[in-house]
Amino acid sequence: MTDDQNASGASAIPGITLGPSVSRAKFERAVAEEVTATVFSVRQTGRTRELLARFSGARRSVTFYPRGHVVVKDNVTALMSAIEQYHQDGVDVPLVFFDNEVLLGEQLLAQESVIFDQLIRDMTESGMTSVTFLQGLDIDELERSLQVLSLDGNAIEQMGGLEDAVASMSVPHVQIGTVAFARDAGDFDSREDSNNRHAYMHAIDAVREFGSRAAADKPVSVYQVRDAARSIVDNVLGNKTAMIELSGLKSHDEYTFFHSVNVTILSVALGSLISSNRRFLNSLGVGALMHDIGKMTVDLDIINKQGPLSAAEWDRMRLHPVHGAETAAMMRGLDRSSIVVILEHHMRYDLDGYPERTPRRPQHLTSRIVALCDAYDAMTSRRSYAEARPQDEAMEILAKNAGTAFDPVLVRMFTQMMGIYPPRSVVRLSSGEVAIVIKPNTDIVAPIVRVITDGDGAFIDPYDLDLSDEGKSGDRHVEQCLDAAALNIEVDDYLLP
Repeated sequence: MTDDQNASGASAIPGITLGPSVSRAKFERAVAEEVTATVFSVRQTGRTRELLARFSGARRSVTFYPRGHVVVKDNVTALMSAIEQYHQDGVDVPLVFFDNEVLLGEQLLAQESVIFDQLIRDMTESGMTSVTFLQGLDIDELERSLQVLSLDGNAIEQMGGLEDAVASMSVPHVQIGTVAFARDAGDFDSREDSNNRHAYMHAIDAVREFGSRAAADKPVSVYQVRDAARSIVDNVLGNKTAMIELSGLKSHDEYTFFHSVNVTILSVALGSLISSNRRFLNSLGVGALMHDIGKMTVDLDIINKQGPLSAAEWDRMRLHPVHGAETAAMMRGLDRSSIVVILEHHMRYDLDGYPERTPRRPQHLTSRIVALCDAYDAMTSRRSYAEARPQDEAMEILAKNAGTAFDPVLVRMFTQMMGIYPPRSVVRLSSGEVAIVIKPNTDIVAPIVRVITDGDGAFIDPYDLDLSDEGKSGDRHVEQCLDAAALNIEVDDYLLP
């Protein structure tokens, strides 16, 4: 834990640092190893629903009413009563808001995590992810602490940070802190690539699982989907370039699964250029990961048909956003904006897509993001009825359809993020050399590449070249994208460490 994290207040789990894609099991093991925690009884755990309800109510009342108002006093009194039941048993009340779940000490409260989803989101976004009500607390001190606990992240920042906000209220019996989400080299593979690939394959497994359950008309676990999406968000924010590179992975046999994860990575990467708000990005990630869930109920004969679809088959296909949204709407705890993405991702920017909305209204921002990334990944993937397009051709198609099918602002941002020749593109240089694009540059037509052949096409020891550096690249520039499969080039052989 860093000095800044220690300064933010006492944590219910001191000394623990967690990686960006930490699993629930690892989190619980970390707590168990580092903390000699109170083991709460079944009776005490059973009280948490009332405790959280009182806590949520008290936070809301302090937000909407001034100190001393009767509504505030009633809600604070009710919360104090719920806390005192634990204090009378001789135990403190440690609440941890972690990864869209709430814990009492180290004990996960599964049902309460669904019921109090909004409270968990609010606490997480504010940075107050650890709150402990210590014995000796009185009602006046509790009311003062709620003046901090009801704040959002912006208000806390304006007060000089969490440490200053807590200190200003003098609340020695209420410990407010932040669970650290820093990388722990002892707990995780120190290689960034390993973490990114773990998140990628974890998301693939999640899509396989919820896809098979949706196809069998069985309930889908919202926790599994949210966990996979959050893992992608964490890794994109940690190393956007590496994750965008991974989004080029393809599998013809499992197109639907890889496509969903690639669209999620690209959507979160594009969304992160607009906002770093984790609630926005997590919701965007879930919607992107599930955007094609409605296709799980469409006959494979239609999905994989090589020729044109009949009118009846096309009508069935056009219903997949509606069926997907209906499936998602049955999942308790799923953010409604994620459901909107599933419904709207084929509506088009000009609203000439499907399903038709009456009255017509603009496509939501997150839907426009996913629609753009969905189209790009689909065009650059080989499917049963179409060969993959070269990456530069796909980028050109997006540009041509800006303002009609796609949001023109997002197209410009996506092009700047990916470059005209996106990562993993196999390209021919003007010198005749063949290279693989590693990452884009500010100059979108001059990426950083890894040269793998000489001008005559003979393979050489690879070396990296920044095409925007005229001193090193000379007059060399990218002429065109090539088909890696046709050249028998395994891109991963040149990109993996």
